[in-house]
Amino acid sequence: GEDAAVRQGVGLIAETRPGYGSAPDSATSLSSVARDTLALADALGLSRFAVLGVSGGGPYALACGALEPARVAAVGVAVGIGPWRLIDSTGTNSEDRAALELADAGDVEAALTAFRASATQDYASMLELDDDAMMDEFIRPVPESERVVFTPKMRIWWAADMREALTSYDGYARDNLAWGGDWDIDLASVESPTWLWYGGEDRLVPADHGRWLHERIAHSTLVIRPGCGHGRTVFQFWDDMLMTLHNAVAAAD
Repeated sequence: GEDAAVRQGVGLIAETRPGYGSAPDSATSLSSVARDTLALADALGLSRFAVLGVSGGGPYALACGALEPARVAAVGVAVGIGPWRLIDSTGTNSEDRAALELADAGDVEAALTAFRASATQDYASMLELDDDAMMDEFIRPVPESERVVFTPKMRIWWAADMREALTSYDGYARDNLAWGGDWDIDLASVESPTWLWYGGEDRLVPADHGRWLHERIAHSTLVIRPGCGHGRTVFQFWDDMLMTLHNAVAAAD
Protein backbone atom coordinates (compact mmCIF):
# COMPACT_ATOMS: atom_id res chain seq x y z
CA GLY A 1 0.00 0.00 0.00
CA GLU A 2 2.99 2.35 0.04
CA ASP A 3 2.44 3.88 -3.39
CA ALA A 4 -1.24 4.52 -2.65
CA ALA A 5 -0.35 6.06 0.70
CA VAL A 6 1.98 8.53 -1.03
CA ARG A 7 -0.71 9.42 -3.55
CA GLN A 8 -3.29 9.97 -0.80
CA GLY A 9 -0.98 11.86 1.56
CA VAL A 10 -1.29 9.17 4.22
CA GLY A 11 1.40 8.30 6.73
CA LEU A 12 1.24 4.48 6.61
CA ILE A 13 2.81 2.58 9.50
CA ALA A 14 2.93 -1.22 9.25
CA GLU A 15 3.76 -3.33 12.27
CA THR A 16 4.72 -6.99 12.59
CA ARG A 17 2.63 -9.07 14.96
CA PRO A 18 4.34 -11.18 17.65
CA GLY A 19 5.81 -14.43 16.38
CA TYR A 20 6.57 -13.25 12.84
CA GLY A 21 10.30 -12.71 12.99
CA SER A 22 10.11 -11.80 16.68
CA ALA A 23 9.90 -13.80 19.87
CA PRO A 24 6.41 -13.48 21.36
CA ASP A 25 6.27 -12.57 25.04
CA SER A 26 2.63 -11.57 25.42
CA ALA A 27 -0.71 -13.29 25.71
CA THR A 28 -2.18 -14.98 22.64
CA SER A 29 -5.20 -12.74 22.13
CA LEU A 30 -6.62 -9.95 20.02
CA SER A 31 -6.46 -7.37 22.80
CA SER A 32 -2.80 -8.16 23.52
CA VAL A 33 -1.78 -7.21 19.98
CA ALA A 34 -4.06 -4.17 20.11
CA ARG A 35 -2.27 -2.98 23.25
CA ASP A 36 1.06 -3.44 21.42
CA THR A 37 -0.29 -1.28 18.60
CA LEU A 38 -1.45 1.45 20.96
CA ALA A 39 1.94 1.39 22.70
CA LEU A 40 3.60 1.84 19.30
CA ALA A 41 1.32 4.82 18.64
CA ASP A 42 2.40 6.26 22.01
CA ALA A 43 6.06 5.85 21.08
CA LEU A 44 5.47 7.63 17.77
CA GLY A 45 3.50 10.44 19.38
CA LEU A 46 0.24 9.67 17.57
CA SER A 47 -2.77 11.01 19.41
CA ARG A 48 -5.50 10.24 16.82
CA PHE A 49 -5.29 7.83 13.92
CA ALA A 50 -7.10 5.22 11.87
CA VAL A 51 -6.32 1.51 11.81
CA LEU A 52 -6.57 -0.80 8.82
CA GLY A 53 -6.45 -4.57 9.16
CA VAL A 54 -6.16 -6.78 6.09
CA SER A 55 -7.25 -10.43 6.17
CA GLY A 56 -5.86 -11.83 9.42
CA GLY A 57 -5.15 -8.29 10.58
CA GLY A 58 -8.83 -7.42 10.56
CA PRO A 59 -9.67 -8.71 14.06
CA TYR A 60 -6.70 -6.83 15.54
CA ALA A 61 -7.82 -3.55 13.93
CA LEU A 62 -11.25 -4.07 15.50
CA ALA A 63 -9.55 -4.76 18.83
CA CYS A 64 -7.79 -1.38 18.64
CA GLY A 65 -11.11 0.31 18.03
CA ALA A 66 -12.72 -1.55 20.91
CA LEU A 67 -9.96 -0.68 23.40
CA GLU A 68 -9.50 2.99 22.48
CA PRO A 69 -12.68 4.26 20.76
CA ALA A 70 -11.88 7.89 21.56
CA ARG A 71 -8.40 7.66 20.09
CA VAL A 72 -9.00 5.46 17.04
CA ALA A 73 -10.85 7.83 14.72
CA ALA A 74 -11.73 5.20 12.11
CA VAL A 75 -11.39 1.47 11.58
CA GLY A 76 -10.93 -0.33 8.28
CA VAL A 77 -11.23 -4.08 7.80
CA ALA A 78 -10.37 -5.51 4.39
CA VAL A 79 -11.35 -9.16 3.87
CA GLY A 80 -10.91 -9.61 7.62
CA ILE A 81 -11.62 -12.97 9.17
CA GLY A 82 -14.34 -13.13 11.80
CA PRO A 83 -14.77 -15.68 14.62
CA TRP A 84 -15.16 -18.35 11.97
CA ARG A 85 -16.52 -21.13 14.17
CA LEU A 86 -19.58 -18.95 14.76
CA ILE A 87 -19.95 -18.09 11.08
CA ASP A 88 -18.95 -21.16 9.05
CA SER A 89 -20.66 -24.52 8.92
CA THR A 90 -19.58 -27.08 11.49
CA GLY A 91 -18.14 -29.39 8.83
CA THR A 92 -15.31 -27.05 7.78
CA ASN A 93 -11.67 -26.98 8.96
CA SER A 94 -11.83 -30.09 11.12
CA GLU A 95 -8.09 -29.98 11.89
CA ASP A 96 -8.25 -26.37 13.10
CA ARG A 97 -11.41 -27.11 15.08
CA ALA A 98 -9.61 -29.94 16.88
CA ALA A 99 -6.74 -27.60 17.79
CA LEU A 100 -9.14 -24.96 19.07
CA GLU A 101 -10.96 -27.52 21.19
CA LEU A 102 -7.67 -28.06 23.03
CA ALA A 103 -7.61 -24.35 23.87
CA ASP A 104 -11.29 -24.48 24.85
CA ALA A 105 -10.35 -27.18 27.34
CA GLY A 106 -7.62 -24.97 28.82
CA ASP A 107 -4.53 -26.42 27.10
CA VAL A 108 -3.38 -23.38 25.12
CA GLU A 109 0.14 -24.71 24.60
CA ALA A 110 -1.18 -27.92 23.06
CA ALA A 111 -3.33 -25.86 20.71
CA LEU A 112 -0.33 -23.76 19.68
CA THR A 113 1.72 -26.91 19.12
CA ALA A 114 -1.02 -28.30 16.88
CA PHE A 115 -1.13 -25.13 14.80
CA ARG A 116 2.67 -25.11 14.47
CA ALA A 117 2.51 -28.68 13.19
CA SER A 118 -0.14 -27.69 10.66
CA ALA A 119 2.00 -24.80 9.41
CA THR A 120 5.03 -27.07 9.12
CA GLN A 121 3.01 -29.43 6.95
CA ASP A 122 1.80 -26.59 4.73
CA TYR A 123 4.95 -24.51 4.38
CA ALA A 124 8.18 -26.34 5.31
CA SER A 125 8.72 -28.03 1.95
CA MET A 126 7.61 -24.88 0.10
CA LEU A 127 10.26 -22.79 1.87
CA GLU A 128 12.98 -25.17 0.67
CA LEU A 129 12.35 -24.10 -2.95
CA ASP A 130 13.89 -21.09 -4.67
CA ASP A 131 11.79 -17.95 -4.70
CA ASP A 132 10.19 -18.46 -8.12
CA ALA A 133 9.28 -22.09 -7.45
CA MET A 134 8.05 -21.23 -3.96
CA MET A 135 5.72 -18.55 -5.31
CA ASP A 136 4.48 -20.86 -8.07
CA GLU A 137 3.58 -23.41 -5.42
CA PHE A 138 2.04 -20.80 -3.13
CA ILE A 139 -0.32 -19.37 -5.75
CA ARG A 140 -1.18 -22.75 -7.31
CA PRO A 141 -4.54 -22.94 -5.41
CA VAL A 142 -5.35 -19.28 -6.17
CA PRO A 143 -8.11 -18.82 -8.77
CA GLU A 144 -6.83 -17.65 -12.15
CA SER A 145 -8.79 -14.40 -11.88
CA GLU A 146 -6.94 -13.51 -8.67
CA ARG A 147 -3.41 -14.24 -9.86
CA VAL A 148 -3.28 -10.82 -11.52
CA VAL A 149 -2.33 -9.31 -8.16
CA PHE A 150 0.92 -11.31 -8.11
CA THR A 151 2.91 -9.02 -10.37
CA PRO A 152 6.66 -9.67 -10.76
CA LYS A 153 7.37 -6.99 -8.13
CA MET A 154 4.73 -8.43 -5.80
CA ARG A 155 6.21 -11.94 -6.14
CA ILE A 156 9.61 -10.64 -5.03
CA TRP A 157 8.15 -8.82 -2.01
CA TRP A 158 5.88 -11.71 -1.07
CA ALA A 159 8.69 -14.28 -1.21
CA ALA A 160 10.91 -12.12 1.00
CA ASP A 161 8.08 -11.59 3.48
CA MET A 162 7.29 -15.30 3.63
CA ARG A 163 10.88 -16.25 4.36
CA GLU A 164 11.17 -13.65 7.12
CA ALA A 165 7.75 -14.27 8.64
CA LEU A 166 8.04 -18.06 8.69
CA THR A 167 11.43 -18.36 10.36
CA SER A 168 9.23 -19.93 13.02
CA TYR A 169 5.54 -20.79 13.05
CA ASP A 170 4.77 -18.96 16.29
CA GLY A 171 2.96 -16.09 14.57
CA TYR A 172 0.85 -18.46 12.47
CA ALA A 173 -0.09 -20.45 15.56
CA ARG A 174 -0.91 -17.39 17.67
CA ASP A 175 -3.04 -15.84 14.94
CA ASN A 176 -5.07 -18.98 14.35
CA LEU A 177 -5.74 -19.34 18.05
CA ALA A 178 -6.71 -15.67 18.48
CA TRP A 179 -9.02 -15.64 15.44
CA GLY A 180 -10.64 -19.01 15.97
CA GLY A 181 -10.94 -18.96 19.75
CA ASP A 182 -13.19 -16.81 21.86
CA TRP A 183 -12.60 -13.16 21.01
CA ASP A 184 -11.55 -11.17 24.08
CA ILE A 185 -13.05 -7.92 22.80
CA ASP A 186 -16.56 -6.50 22.75
CA LEU A 187 -17.54 -5.44 19.23
CA ALA A 188 -20.19 -3.16 20.73
CA SER A 189 -17.29 -1.06 22.04
CA VAL A 190 -16.16 -0.24 18.49
CA GLU A 191 -17.78 3.19 18.33
CA SER A 192 -15.71 4.79 15.57
CA PRO A 193 -16.83 4.80 11.93
CA THR A 194 -15.87 1.39 10.59
CA TRP A 195 -15.59 0.22 6.98
CA LEU A 196 -15.82 -3.47 6.13
CA TRP A 197 -14.50 -4.28 2.63
CA TYR A 198 -15.13 -7.79 1.28
CA GLY A 199 -15.03 -9.60 -2.05
CA GLY A 200 -18.12 -11.09 -3.59
CA GLU A 201 -16.06 -14.02 -4.91
CA ASP A 202 -13.72 -14.45 -1.94
CA ARG A 203 -13.39 -18.15 -1.13
CA LEU A 204 -10.81 -17.68 1.63
CA VAL A 205 -12.78 -15.23 3.80
CA PRO A 206 -16.30 -15.09 2.33
CA ALA A 207 -18.41 -11.96 2.52
CA ASP A 208 -20.52 -13.64 5.22
CA HIS A 209 -17.76 -12.65 7.65
CA GLY A 210 -18.33 -9.01 6.75
CA ARG A 211 -22.08 -9.37 7.11
CA TRP A 212 -21.65 -10.96 10.56
CA LEU A 213 -19.44 -8.10 11.72
CA HIS A 214 -21.69 -5.47 10.16
CA GLU A 215 -24.63 -6.72 12.23
CA ARG A 216 -22.62 -6.23 15.44
CA ILE A 217 -20.74 -2.96 14.85
CA ALA A 218 -23.03 0.01 15.21
CA HIS A 219 -21.33 2.56 12.95
CA SER A 220 -20.16 0.21 10.23
CA THR A 221 -20.40 0.39 6.47
CA LEU A 222 -20.27 -2.88 4.54
CA VAL A 223 -18.84 -2.76 1.02
CA ILE A 224 -18.84 -5.94 -1.07
CA ARG A 225 -16.72 -5.79 -4.23
CA PRO A 226 -18.54 -7.73 -6.98
CA GLY A 227 -16.40 -10.26 -8.81
CA CYS A 228 -13.42 -9.81 -6.50
CA GLY A 229 -11.67 -12.48 -4.49
CA HIS A 230 -9.38 -12.21 -1.48
CA GLY A 231 -6.46 -10.51 -3.19
CA ARG A 232 -8.14 -8.17 -5.65
CA THR A 233 -10.42 -6.78 -2.93
CA VAL A 234 -7.29 -5.42 -1.26
CA PHE A 235 -4.64 -4.79 -3.89
CA GLN A 236 -6.87 -3.06 -6.44
CA PHE A 237 -8.51 -0.74 -3.91
CA TRP A 238 -5.67 0.61 -1.76
CA ASP A 239 -6.32 4.21 -2.83
CA ASP A 240 -10.02 4.01 -2.04
CA MET A 241 -9.48 2.45 1.38
CA LEU A 242 -6.72 4.82 2.46
CA MET A 243 -8.59 7.89 1.17
CA THR A 244 -11.73 6.81 3.04
CA LEU A 245 -9.89 6.38 6.33
CA HIS A 246 -7.84 9.53 5.83
CA ASN A 247 -11.00 11.58 5.30
CA ALA A 248 -12.61 10.02 8.37
CA VAL A 249 -9.67 11.06 10.56
CA ALA A 250 -9.76 14.59 9.11
CA ALA A 251 -13.51 14.81 9.81
CA ALA A 252 -13.03 13.62 13.38
CA ASP A 253 -10.35 16.23 14.00
